[in-house]
Amino acid sequence: MATLKKELKENIKHGSNVYPLAAYVCRGKKFNVNIGMHWHPEVEINRFESGDFVYNYAMQEYKITSPCIAITPGNVLHNLMIKRGANHSSILFNPAMIEFCNYDEVQVQLCKFLNEGCKKMPPLITSDMDCFAKADKILGYIVNNASKTDGSTRLRIKAHLIDLLALMYENGIFLSESLNKNDDFEHKQQKIKDLLTFINDHYAEKITMNDAANYLNVSKQYFCRYFKKSTGMSFVDFINDLRLRRASQEIALTSKSITDIALDHGFDNIGYFFKLYKLKFGQTPLSYRKNKAFDEDDDSDLII
Repeated sequence: MATLKKELKENIKHGSNVYPLAAYVCRGKKFNVNIGMHWHPEVEINRFESGDFVYNYAMQEYKITSPCIAITPGNVLHNLMIKRGANHSSILFNPAMIEFCNYDEVQVQLCKFLNEGCKKMPPLITSDMDCFAKADKILGYIVNNASKTDGSTRLRIKAHLIDLLALMYENGIFLSESLNKNDDFEHKQQKIKDLLTFINDHYAEKITMNDAANYLNVSKQYFCRYFKKSTGMSFVDFINDLRLRRASQEIALTSKSITDIALDHGFDNIGYFFKLYKLKFGQTPLSYRKNKAFDEDDDSDLII
């Protein structure tokens, strides 16, 4: 069960200390699923199976046409909008689980990228590429077997991960120039991380665009353009979406009154809260609570 507040830098453990890999599936939802802007040390591989997606990677927005596969290295800012009815699966893993003991130059370079990321990505495997069918089959095997605990399956999953990365390397998806870090990019990304952490800490308060602009020590006009380019959302839409996602989590996990939840998460106009909630989730907060109580495929971790 998810905690009632989730930091933008994830502290969730994906898999276990012994086997740090986990798979997540989101299919055929009746509302847009927004996995908000965040980062984590694990590598994330997204499998866009069918439908439409908006993927923001390192302050650059991509409209994804499925089927497609994208890889997000550790500690890179990203978010994902899974449009209504779309099918999506992903795996998250610690790259240390596929490292060999003996030195290998290619492995060292690749693992450095997987742990730190860089600007000229994300690497994509699209359906028009010759390697797509094989890559999709490999990733499908990992997603379908990630929860198994027997030793032979774990070894096969590790082998499949290495095979997938080798396939991408072989097809020029990991190019040497794209594996290099960029200090200016790192500085800009860190500024956004700091800002998002500030917003996360104060989203339930009466936080304004001026507050956020002052935090970055820039003008309001510059901030508007910078924030939209970096996150793919306006500041007002971002705050409202964050409040709705935090509120929906509490609605699903507690019996607290919906009015109190709305107020606690920064909405002082209850009518406005109900209107935005129905627009986002396609149902009222009460219906959402009732549906969650009977939803065995609980994806609450996905939508916060």
